[in-house]
Amino acid sequence: MRVRFPPSVPFCNFWAPSGSRMMNLTSFIDESPDLRAKLKQEFAKPDFQAKVSIKAPPLTNNHSLIGTAFDYLLRFYLQKLNSCAKARPRWVAEKGLLLLQTHSRFEQAKATLANAKELHAAYISSGTLSKPDRELIESCVRLAYLDTAYRVRIADENLFKKDVPSLIVDDLEAIMELVRPDDFHGKERCLLNPTFGSASELVGGADADLIIDDRLIDLKCNKHLKFDREIFNQLAGYYVLSCIGEIDGCPRGTIKSLAVYFSRFGLMHQVKIHDCIDQNRIPALLEWFKNHAREFKQKQKINGKKA
Repeated sequence: MRVRFPPSVPFCNFWAPSGSRMMNLTSFIDESPDLRAKLKQEFAKPDFQAKVSIKAPPLTNNHSLIGTAFDYLLRFYLQKLNSCAKARPRWVAEKGLLLLQTHSRFEQAKATLANAKELHAAYISSGTLSKPDRELIESCVRLAYLDTAYRVRIADENLFKKDVPSLIVDDLEAIMELVRPDDFHGKERCLLNPTFGSASELVGGADADLIIDDRLIDLKCNKHLKFDREIFNQLAGYYVLSCIGEIDGCPRGTIKSLAVYFSRFGLMHQVKIHDCIDQNRIPALLEWFKNHAREFKQKQKINGKKA
C-alpha cells in the first residue's frame, strides 16, 4: 500500500500539485523538445560497442527501489574505499522522514532511520575494507523507501514491514559483489551525491550520483546494457550544470569525463568531454541553457505547475 501526502504537507521549494511532477533536470529534459534538440546539436554521442552479458540479473520487479538502495550501498562503500570521500550533510532519506511527521507510524520510521545511522557509523569505523553485509543492505532498502517518500511524495507501507524480502537483499548483494575498487578509487576527490549550487536551483533540483577525480558518474541498475541518447542527455545536462554552478568541493572546469556504471554488468563506460563537444561553443550554450530554463519555469507557472 502507498499513501500519497496531501498538499498541506511541506515538500520543498518546487512542490508539484497533484497530477504533475516536481521540476528537476530529468523532467526538464523530458518535457522540453527544444532542450533535447539543443543537447543533440551540441553534444555528439560517441558509439557504444560494449558486448557484456548480464552478471546480476534482477530477482524481483522492484527496479526503482533496488536502484535507490544501491545508490546508498555504493556511497557507503566508497566512504570506506576513499579517504577523500565527501558526503552531503544529510541523506535524502532524512528529508523523507520529515514528511512522515503526521503519519501514524512516524516513530517507527524515526527508529528505522536511527538504526540505519548506527549501522552506517559502525560500518565506516570498522577496520576492514569489506562490502556491506546483509543487515546493512536491509537498512539501505528501508532508506530507499524514505528516499522515495521525499522524491515522489508517496509513503510506501513496505517501509513498516518487519522483514525486507530476501530476494531484494540477494539482488543487492549480487550487484555489490560486482563492484571493483579500481573503478571507484579517487586520488584527489570523491563526491557523493553532489549538487550544482545555484545551477541545481535553476532546474528545480539536480544531484549527480558521483564525482570521482575528474569523472562525473551516473549509476544504472538497468537489466539492458544500453547507452542511448536519453542516458547521454542526462550526463550532458549534468555537465552543463557543472559549468554553470559551483559543485560542492569541485571547481568549475574539473569535469573532463562522463561515465555510466552499469551495475548489473559490472561495467564502467566512460567518454571524454573533448570528444563530445567543441569547447569554444560552451559559453554560448550555457547562456542559452540558463535562458531556456527560466522561460520553461515561467511557462510551468502559467500552466498551473509551480516549478
